[in-house]
Amino acid sequence: MSKIISLMGPTSSGKTDLAIRLSEEFDLHIISVDSVMLYKEFNIGSAKPDEKTLLKFPHKMVDILEPNEKYSVAKFYKDLTLNIKKIHNSQKIPLLVGGSMMYFKTFFLGGLSELNEVSAETKLYADKMFSEFSLSYIYNYLYNIDREAVKKIHPNDKYRLRRVLENLLSNDNKPSMALNQCSKNVQSYNNLNMSIIPVERALLHNQIKIRLNNMLDNGLVAEVTQLLEKYKATKLPAMSAVGYKQVNEYLNGDINLEDMKSNILAATRQLAKRQITWLRHLDSTTVYSFLDYDNIIKRVKFFLADTK
Repeated sequence: MSKIISLMGPTSSGKTDLAIRLSEEFDLHIISVDSVMLYKEFNIGSAKPDEKTLLKFPHKMVDILEPNEKYSVAKFYKDLTLNIKKIHNSQKIPLLVGGSMMYFKTFFLGGLSELNEVSAETKLYADKMFSEFSLSYIYNYLYNIDREAVKKIHPNDKYRLRRVLENLLSNDNKPSMALNQCSKNVQSYNNLNMSIIPVERALLHNQIKIRLNNMLDNGLVAEVTQLLEKYKATKLPAMSAVGYKQVNEYLNGDINLEDMKSNILAATRQLAKRQITWLRHLDSTTVYSFLDYDNIIKRVKFFLADTK
């Protein structure tokens, strides 16, 4: 069974540096799982490795999009699986590294379910049903139609019941059929999932502050200025990312420099918190801190040597 190593962690946890060390140690081929590194010219704010590093340690899924190009999670999944296949065909092992948890989640689940978009009319009809009938009635109604879709939902969970109802009303097939198709798409890989989570939150917050100062010293404001001037009147998807969004607000005169810095720090800490929460709920992952390098090396070496 083909092997894949996934290295996940919150922003500023040292994932990229660790991935490069592992790539050098074990001849792994790196695939970036980062929603901003995909874009050309978004370099400093995404903490993208410099050109010299990328030449020595190539990263798939980096600089594959123009700054004004739209992209989707579904397209990422397709591109990711294609790159994994190419690496396996070359008899090498891919190392997925990044902090875009939605991308990792989609990969682990086997893609996105192909459900139709819920129309405004359908939402109004769902409103009508929930106003006229009790949650117990709606639960039993859905259970009798699509048991698989509701069997893990509590009868009082109005939000999730509503989602099932709306999907049921919007599609010819049962919602569970779309979800089952995703399960069938899950690739049969031998996975090693590793999460890098700092032991102390204060250490991570300090790293976030140091990284921001480095980005500003390296020209983050100038980078955003150049992007805005070059792509006037064009929406840049990655400009909504943490860091770029706040610098854009500063350049527009909405906030001052000090507020820009404090807003970036606050948003980055919130992002890291969400990433850590997601990782702590992820099954089948081994948690390390960056300081556990020797144990990480041993674990990877054992995984690569295992022929089962």
